[in-house]
Amino acid sequence: MFAGTYEAWGHDMTTGATTPRFTLLGPLRAWRGPQELDLGSRQQRTLLALLLVRQGRPAPVDALVADIWGDRPPARAVGSLRTYVSRLRKALEIPDGAGDGPRVLVSEHGAYALRVPAEAVDLGLFGRDVAAADLARAARRPEEARILLRTALALWGEEPLAGLGGPGVEAERSRLEGQRLAALEMRLALDVELGEHIRALGELRELAERHPLRERLSALLMRAYVLSGQDGEALAVHERTRRLLAAEFGIDPGREMAAIAEGITSGGGIGVTGSDPAAGEPAHEAPREPQAAGTARAALPGQGGPTGPEPVPDGFRRPAQMPRDLADFTGREQALAELTGQLTGGQAGGAAGVRPAPVVVVSGSTGVGKSALAVHAAHRVRGRFPDGQLYADLRAPDGTAVHPAVVLESFLRALRGPDRPVPEQQTDRAALYRSELAEARVLVVLDNVGDPAAVDALLPGGPGCAALITSTARLSGLAGARHTHLGVLSRAEALTWLETALGAERVAAEPEACVELTERCGGLPLALRIVAMRLATRPSWAVASVVAALRGRQRLTALGIADLSVREAFRREYGRLPAALRPVFARVALLREPDGQFGPTAVALALGVPSGEARALCEELVDRSWLESARPGRYHVHGLLREFAVAVQQDGQDGTGRADGERSAAVLFAPEGADPSLGSSRSLRPPRGTREGLAS
Repeated sequence: MFAGTYEAWGHDMTTGATTPRFTLLGPLRAWRGPQELDLGSRQQRTLLALLLVRQGRPAPVDALVADIWGDRPPARAVGSLRTYVSRLRKALEIPDGAGDGPRVLVSEHGAYALRVPAEAVDLGLFGRDVAAADLARAARRPEEARILLRTALALWGEEPLAGLGGPGVEAERSRLEGQRLAALEMRLALDVELGEHIRALGELRELAERHPLRERLSALLMRAYVLSGQDGEALAVHERTRRLLAAEFGIDPGREMAAIAEGITSGGGIGVTGSDPAAGEPAHEAPREPQAAGTARAALPGQGGPTGPEPVPDGFRRPAQMPRDLADFTGREQALAELTGQLTGGQAGGAAGVRPAPVVVVSGSTGVGKSALAVHAAHRVRGRFPDGQLYADLRAPDGTAVHPAVVLESFLRALRGPDRPVPEQQTDRAALYRSELAEARVLVVLDNVGDPAAVDALLPGGPGCAALITSTARLSGLAGARHTHLGVLSRAEALTWLETALGAERVAAEPEACVELTERCGGLPLALRIVAMRLATRPSWAVASVVAALRGRQRLTALGIADLSVREAFRREYGRLPAALRPVFARVALLREPDGQFGPTAVALALGVPSGEARALCEELVDRSWLESARPGRYHVHGLLREFAVAVQQDGQDGTGRADGERSAAVLFAPEGADPSLGSSRSLRPPRGTREGLAS
């Protein structure tokens, strides 16, 4: 019996004896009190699982049908779904006679949602404990963080959603496994930090073999080997990973692994890379450069004793945390000139301090190349910031926001040395951070910012410093900031980029196919990079063959390779939209007047709201880079985003649902508050006057 069952954790619950309790991180099971509930057939349990993993967010009927049955649902799929809902309500609703309708499995605006407390589901308990561990680690309580992670991981069985199937379940199972692996990596990093590297070696070896392309695991394995005195094994891990990455993607390992390998070969030890090894940072983040030589072998943060690091020497190297610049970066000349000028404009004359530290924001839609531009600009101006360059990705690998306290701790250790004490309270950390930068000339890059309030504590106050921020939102509320909004590449820029990525001869050999390729990718750098990666590793392929695959209705599906996917990038960002804006975007994205744009009147008709409210909603979507507006009152949607809107319908599913345009329109224009499960979807029609605005 795995630890996630009621017997293992249900008695600790505070949700009340009548509230159902569920396990998802193994076989799907449910209890009320000590009594296990009968959840019915496999497809009925699949429906329950799909609602539970959404953690209270509503799921449209069409999305559920696609997630359960895929592209070929039975003729009476909606009726079957309604039957499953009715049976589940009988099993799950609280039998106290209170209320006139369901309170657990509810229907709202044509969708279903499961309303249970987060602590009533093992997935909710897992998320709670992982978040608490992250805070404990930020407060320099690694042992407490490790205990919390062990508790969280003990909730797991061998496979989440075991015994269930369907497109939706497979996607959720993959997502949940990713969360489990991230937590396991953090726990193993804490094991290494706390001196238990020998005990962790076996588990690290096994995981690295199962996930050979996951650089974070390989880096942890290298650290454990080095701390165990097995430098040769560590170098072997680096070489094996290097070969795999070169063969699969044509790239080298990231700076964390490279720094460890360089430390071994140079005789300087593993080096302290400046990133907390328990921080769980994604592999694409660039850690700080290795510490200046001063000890034969530097220990990890938190390891003291006679074999630990000596006090930080006077020559401690200033942080240089910028990720690797892209060798094939091209174009964006105007935006690049603006950024570099804005970042350095206040330092003229050598008198740092004559102006406040500039804050520059680069905004744009998902996949438009904001981070690449920011990193490229940061490398251009790094010479103007001799006291160091700090970098933080404010989006964790699981998509959640990184707490400012965690970033402050990392920055303070980078600026002051890995063993200097860091205050526990965020306010104290922020004050010390400002003091460190008061007379310094440091560039701070904050990538993937979601909430402007979260970055206030991270902005440098010293007049010789500067901050460069990237965000999908325009962050108009950030006082004193200068803004650059990034659009898609022009045809000329996209072709130049292809020449850099594929070679001028290959582009010249198929000029028409390359032009069409840029158009099919919509000038979106992420889409172009995915296609270029595929073509670069398949030199015998004709460009025209890839273009042909992008002409069909499954263009978003074709734009994916390995861990890069345009649809997945859109889906993740869509999930971060406020719940009230998601159905708004899903509806207005399908509008298109003869000029390819649309105005507030068409939006008002589609949404059934006054024109002024329609305009306000569109402007909010513009602020969040889901719509573009070249002039007041006119809006348009990028072609790939329009296809995504068709695929996801009203809510943020994973993109595996059907993308039939007529069916999408029927659901999108369902009457307010209607429940599609009450009748056939064929009865739903767009309001009169809007058909001509729909894109197929």
